[in-house]
Amino acid sequence: MLFIEALNRAGAQPTTAKHPSKVKNRPFSASNDSVDLSPEAHEVKEIHLDSHQKSPLTASSSIFANLIEHILNHILNEKLLILSPEELNIEHKEWQIFLQVPPSKIQTDCAQPDTSSYQEPEIKKKPPPKQLKFHIPVKPTYGNTVDMTVVLSAHQGSPEVPAIFFLLPKENTLPLLRTPYTPEFISQQVTYYHILLDQDGEPDQLSNLYPLLTPPPSEEDIKTPNIFGLRLWRVQGATLKPVVLGDKKIGLLYTGHYHPLDGNSDALQDNGKKANYLYTKA
Repeated sequence: MLFIEALNRAGAQPTTAKHPSKVKNRPFSASNDSVDLSPEAHEVKEIHLDSHQKSPLTASSSIFANLIEHILNHILNEKLLILSPEELNIEHKEWQIFLQVPPSKIQTDCAQPDTSSYQEPEIKKKPPPKQLKFHIPVKPTYGNTVDMTVVLSAHQGSPEVPAIFFLLPKENTLPLLRTPYTPEFISQQVTYYHILLDQDGEPDQLSNLYPLLTPPPSEEDIKTPNIFGLRLWRVQGATLKPVVLGDKKIGLLYTGHYHPLDGNSDALQDNGKKANYLYTKA
Protein backbone atom coordinates (compact mmCIF):
# COMPACT_ATOMS: atom_id res chain seq x y z
CA MET A 1 0.00 0.00 0.00
CA LEU A 2 1.18 3.50 -0.72
CA PHE A 3 2.52 5.44 2.23
CA ILE A 4 0.35 8.48 2.79
CA GLU A 5 1.16 11.86 4.27
CA ALA A 6 1.60 12.10 8.03
CA LEU A 7 -1.33 14.25 9.12
CA ASN A 8 -1.69 16.39 12.21
CA ARG A 9 -3.41 14.09 14.69
CA ALA A 10 -5.59 16.88 16.04
CA GLY A 11 -6.99 17.48 12.56
CA ALA A 12 -7.48 13.84 11.61
CA GLN A 13 -11.16 13.58 12.55
CA PRO A 14 -13.65 11.15 10.93
CA THR A 15 -15.54 12.61 8.00
CA THR A 16 -18.51 10.27 8.36
CA ALA A 17 -20.95 9.54 11.13
CA LYS A 18 -19.60 7.20 13.75
CA HIS A 19 -21.47 3.98 14.34
CA PRO A 20 -22.40 3.59 18.01
CA SER A 21 -20.85 0.15 18.22
CA LYS A 22 -17.40 1.36 17.16
CA VAL A 23 -14.66 1.04 19.73
CA LYS A 24 -11.48 3.08 19.94
CA ASN A 25 -8.59 1.68 17.94
CA ARG A 26 -5.87 0.34 20.24
CA PRO A 27 -3.09 -2.22 19.91
CA PHE A 28 -3.94 -5.73 20.99
CA SER A 29 -2.71 -6.63 24.44
CA ALA A 30 -3.40 -9.74 26.47
CA SER A 31 -1.49 -11.90 28.90
CA ASN A 32 0.58 -14.58 27.21
CA ASP A 33 -0.52 -13.22 23.81
CA SER A 34 -3.85 -15.05 24.15
CA VAL A 35 -7.17 -13.97 22.67
CA ASP A 36 -9.91 -13.73 25.28
CA LEU A 37 -13.21 -12.88 23.66
CA SER A 38 -16.70 -12.67 25.13
CA PRO A 39 -18.96 -15.78 25.16
CA GLU A 40 -20.85 -14.36 22.17
CA ALA A 41 -17.65 -14.66 20.14
CA HIS A 42 -17.91 -18.45 20.33
CA GLU A 43 -20.84 -18.35 17.90
CA VAL A 44 -20.55 -17.77 14.15
CA LYS A 45 -21.58 -14.18 13.54
CA GLU A 46 -22.24 -12.33 10.33
CA ILE A 47 -20.81 -8.83 9.98
CA HIS A 48 -20.50 -6.36 7.16
CA LEU A 49 -18.41 -3.40 6.13
CA ASP A 50 -20.20 -0.35 4.75
CA SER A 51 -18.64 2.31 2.54
CA HIS A 52 -20.10 5.04 4.79
CA GLN A 53 -18.84 3.66 8.10
CA LYS A 54 -15.14 4.42 8.27
CA SER A 55 -12.46 6.64 9.74
CA PRO A 56 -9.98 8.60 7.63
CA LEU A 57 -7.04 6.66 6.25
CA THR A 58 -4.09 7.95 8.25
CA ALA A 59 -0.33 7.62 8.03
CA SER A 60 -0.43 5.37 11.11
CA SER A 61 -2.82 2.94 9.42
CA SER A 62 -0.61 3.12 6.33
CA ILE A 63 2.37 1.93 8.39
CA PHE A 64 0.27 -0.92 9.82
CA ALA A 65 -0.86 -1.98 6.33
CA ASN A 66 2.71 -1.89 5.02
CA LEU A 67 3.89 -4.08 7.92
CA ILE A 68 1.27 -6.67 6.92
CA GLU A 69 2.24 -6.36 3.26
CA HIS A 70 5.91 -6.85 4.21
CA ILE A 71 5.05 -10.01 6.17
CA LEU A 72 2.80 -11.53 3.48
CA ASN A 73 5.47 -11.02 0.81
CA HIS A 74 7.96 -12.78 3.08
CA ILE A 75 5.61 -15.67 3.89
CA LEU A 76 4.36 -16.25 0.34
CA ASN A 77 7.59 -15.30 -1.46
CA GLU A 78 5.58 -12.95 -3.67
CA LYS A 79 5.58 -9.26 -4.63
CA LEU A 80 2.07 -8.41 -3.51
CA LEU A 81 0.47 -5.02 -2.96
CA ILE A 82 -2.20 -4.24 -0.40
CA LEU A 83 -4.56 -1.66 -1.87
CA SER A 84 -7.03 0.53 -0.03
CA PRO A 85 -10.51 1.48 -1.29
CA GLU A 86 -9.07 4.97 -1.71
CA GLU A 87 -6.42 3.65 -4.12
CA LEU A 88 -9.14 1.80 -6.05
CA ASN A 89 -11.22 5.00 -6.22
CA ILE A 90 -14.28 3.36 -4.66
CA GLU A 91 -14.27 5.03 -1.23
CA HIS A 92 -17.10 7.42 -2.25
CA LYS A 93 -19.22 4.76 -3.96
CA GLU A 94 -21.99 2.68 -2.38
CA TRP A 95 -20.90 -0.81 -1.35
CA GLN A 96 -21.05 -3.41 1.38
CA ILE A 97 -18.93 -6.48 2.09
CA PHE A 98 -20.48 -9.34 4.08
CA LEU A 99 -18.35 -11.73 6.11
CA GLN A 100 -18.80 -14.43 8.69
CA VAL A 101 -16.67 -14.35 11.82
CA PRO A 102 -16.07 -17.92 12.98
CA PRO A 103 -16.12 -18.76 16.70
CA SER A 104 -12.90 -18.09 18.56
CA LYS A 105 -12.56 -21.81 19.31
CA ILE A 106 -13.85 -25.00 17.74
CA GLN A 107 -16.54 -26.40 20.02
CA THR A 108 -16.08 -30.01 21.15
CA ASP A 109 -19.13 -30.56 23.30
CA CYS A 110 -20.24 -33.80 21.63
CA ALA A 111 -20.34 -36.88 23.83
CA GLN A 112 -17.26 -39.07 23.42
CA PRO A 113 -17.63 -42.85 22.99
CA ASP A 114 -16.68 -45.09 25.90
CA THR A 115 -13.31 -46.65 25.01
CA SER A 116 -12.69 -48.39 28.31
CA SER A 117 -13.56 -51.84 26.91
CA TYR A 118 -11.12 -51.72 24.00
CA GLN A 119 -7.84 -50.13 23.04
CA GLU A 120 -7.73 -47.84 20.03
CA PRO A 121 -4.67 -47.87 17.78
CA GLU A 122 -2.31 -45.00 18.47
CA ILE A 123 -2.89 -42.09 16.11
CA LYS A 124 -0.12 -39.61 15.54
CA LYS A 125 -1.52 -36.17 16.29
CA LYS A 126 -0.64 -33.10 14.29
CA PRO A 127 1.46 -30.64 16.31
CA PRO A 128 -0.35 -27.49 17.42
CA PRO A 129 0.05 -24.43 15.19
CA LYS A 130 2.82 -22.05 16.14
CA GLN A 131 2.37 -18.43 17.04
CA LEU A 132 4.65 -16.59 14.62
CA LYS A 133 6.56 -13.49 15.63
CA PHE A 134 7.96 -11.11 12.99
CA HIS A 135 10.60 -8.53 13.92
CA ILE A 136 10.72 -5.68 11.39
CA PRO A 137 13.24 -2.80 11.43
CA VAL A 138 11.36 0.28 10.19
CA LYS A 139 13.49 3.01 8.64
CA PRO A 140 12.44 6.69 8.68
CA THR A 141 13.71 9.11 6.06
CA TYR A 142 16.83 9.62 8.18
CA GLY A 143 18.19 8.52 11.52
CA ASN A 144 17.99 5.18 13.30
CA THR A 145 15.56 2.37 12.61
CA VAL A 146 12.70 1.54 14.97
CA ASP A 147 12.04 -2.12 15.70
CA MET A 148 8.41 -3.17 15.31
CA THR A 149 6.93 -6.58 16.12
CA VAL A 150 3.90 -8.29 14.63
CA VAL A 151 2.60 -11.51 16.22
CA LEU A 152 0.60 -13.65 13.80
CA SER A 153 -1.72 -16.34 15.17
CA ALA A 154 -4.00 -18.85 13.49
CA HIS A 155 -7.67 -18.15 14.04
CA GLN A 156 -8.70 -20.64 16.73
CA GLY A 157 -12.13 -21.18 15.18
CA SER A 158 -10.82 -21.85 11.68
CA PRO A 159 -11.78 -25.25 10.22
CA GLU A 160 -8.40 -25.49 8.48
CA VAL A 161 -5.20 -23.91 9.77
CA PRO A 162 -2.89 -22.57 7.02
CA ALA A 163 0.36 -24.50 6.56
CA ILE A 164 2.55 -21.51 7.44
CA PHE A 165 1.78 -22.04 11.14
CA PHE A 166 3.48 -25.44 10.99
CA LEU A 167 6.29 -24.71 8.51
CA LEU A 168 7.74 -21.33 9.55
CA PRO A 169 9.95 -20.81 12.61
CA LYS A 170 8.45 -19.05 15.62
CA GLU A 171 10.88 -16.13 15.42
CA ASN A 172 11.39 -14.32 12.09
CA THR A 173 13.51 -11.26 11.36
CA LEU A 174 12.49 -9.50 8.17
CA PRO A 175 14.42 -7.11 5.90
CA LEU A 176 14.34 -3.35 6.40
CA LEU A 177 11.02 -1.58 5.73
CA ARG A 178 11.70 1.93 4.43
CA THR A 179 9.19 4.73 4.99
CA PRO A 180 8.92 8.40 3.98
CA TYR A 181 8.27 9.53 7.56
CA THR A 182 10.41 11.47 10.02
CA PRO A 183 12.06 9.76 13.01
CA GLU A 184 9.80 11.81 15.32
CA PHE A 185 6.66 10.45 13.67
CA ILE A 186 7.91 6.86 13.59
CA SER A 187 8.84 7.03 17.28
CA GLN A 188 5.21 7.88 18.14
CA GLN A 189 3.78 4.78 16.47
CA VAL A 190 2.60 1.52 17.99
CA THR A 191 5.49 -0.96 17.84
CA TYR A 192 3.62 -4.18 18.71
CA TYR A 193 0.64 -5.72 16.93
CA HIS A 194 -1.19 -9.02 17.28
CA ILE A 195 -3.30 -10.17 14.35
CA LEU A 196 -5.17 -13.38 13.51
CA LEU A 197 -5.11 -15.07 10.11
CA ASP A 198 -7.39 -17.56 8.39
CA GLN A 199 -8.16 -18.47 4.80
CA ASP A 200 -11.83 -19.31 5.31
CA GLY A 201 -13.35 -16.61 3.11
CA GLU A 202 -14.79 -17.24 -0.33
CA PRO A 203 -12.23 -16.86 -3.14
CA ASP A 204 -14.36 -14.00 -4.50
CA GLN A 205 -15.29 -12.47 -1.15
CA LEU A 206 -14.95 -8.96 -2.65
CA SER A 207 -17.21 -9.66 -5.64
CA ASN A 208 -19.58 -6.84 -4.58
CA LEU A 209 -16.80 -4.43 -5.54
CA TYR A 210 -16.12 -5.79 -9.04
CA PRO A 211 -18.71 -3.58 -10.86
CA LEU A 212 -17.36 -0.48 -9.13
CA LEU A 213 -13.81 -0.81 -10.45
CA THR A 214 -12.62 1.03 -13.55
CA PRO A 215 -12.30 -1.07 -15.58
CA PRO A 216 -14.12 -4.01 -13.93
CA PRO A 217 -11.92 -7.12 -13.62
CA SER A 218 -12.20 -9.63 -16.45
CA GLU A 219 -12.24 -13.42 -16.29
CA GLU A 220 -8.47 -13.36 -16.96
CA ASP A 221 -7.73 -11.09 -14.00
CA ILE A 222 -6.88 -13.83 -11.55
CA LYS A 223 -4.38 -13.26 -8.73
CA THR A 224 -2.17 -15.82 -7.02
CA PRO A 225 -4.24 -18.62 -5.37
CA ASN A 226 -2.20 -18.14 -2.18
CA ILE A 227 -4.41 -15.19 -1.22
CA PHE A 228 -7.84 -16.59 -2.18
CA GLY A 229 -10.14 -16.20 0.82
CA LEU A 230 -7.36 -14.76 2.99
CA ARG A 231 -8.56 -12.80 6.02
CA LEU A 232 -6.51 -10.99 8.65
CA TRP A 233 -8.23 -9.80 11.82
CA ARG A 234 -7.34 -7.43 14.62
CA VAL A 235 -8.92 -7.86 18.04
CA GLN A 236 -10.67 -4.76 19.41
CA GLY A 237 -12.44 -5.40 22.67
CA ALA A 238 -14.87 -8.25 22.02
CA THR A 239 -14.83 -7.62 18.28
CA LEU A 240 -12.74 -9.14 15.53
CA LYS A 241 -12.08 -6.41 13.00
CA PRO A 242 -11.11 -7.45 9.44
CA VAL A 243 -8.04 -5.48 8.34
CA VAL A 244 -6.98 -7.26 5.13
CA LEU A 245 -9.08 -9.40 2.76
CA GLY A 246 -7.76 -11.48 -0.15
CA ASP A 247 -9.78 -11.88 -3.35
CA LYS A 248 -9.05 -13.78 -6.56
CA LYS A 249 -9.60 -10.75 -8.83
CA ILE A 250 -8.91 -7.70 -6.68
CA GLY A 251 -5.98 -9.08 -4.70
CA LEU A 252 -5.39 -7.77 -1.16
CA LEU A 253 -7.67 -5.02 0.18
CA TYR A 254 -6.98 -3.02 3.35
CA THR A 255 -10.14 -2.47 5.41
CA GLY A 256 -8.67 -1.59 8.80
CA HIS A 257 -10.24 1.89 8.83
CA TYR A 258 -13.77 0.53 8.22
CA HIS A 259 -15.95 -0.31 11.22
CA PRO A 260 -17.54 -3.80 11.26
CA LEU A 261 -21.31 -3.70 11.69
CA ASP A 262 -23.78 -6.40 12.69
CA GLY A 263 -24.88 -8.12 9.49
CA ASN A 264 -27.87 -10.04 10.86
CA SER A 265 -30.54 -7.34 10.69
CA ASP A 266 -33.73 -7.97 8.70
CA ALA A 267 -33.29 -4.68 6.89
CA LEU A 268 -30.00 -5.81 5.37
CA GLN A 269 -31.49 -9.11 4.27
CA ASP A 270 -34.41 -7.28 2.63
CA ASN A 271 -31.90 -5.33 0.56
CA GLY A 272 -31.01 -8.58 -1.16
CA LYS A 273 -27.37 -8.44 -0.18
CA LYS A 274 -25.75 -11.83 -0.55
CA ALA A 275 -23.33 -12.80 2.21
CA ASN A 276 -19.99 -14.45 1.61
CA TYR A 277 -20.52 -17.49 3.80
CA LEU A 278 -17.78 -19.28 5.61
CA TYR A 279 -15.67 -21.17 3.10
CA THR A 280 -14.63 -24.61 4.21
CA LYS A 281 -12.35 -26.52 1.91
CA ALA A 282 -13.17 -30.14 1.11
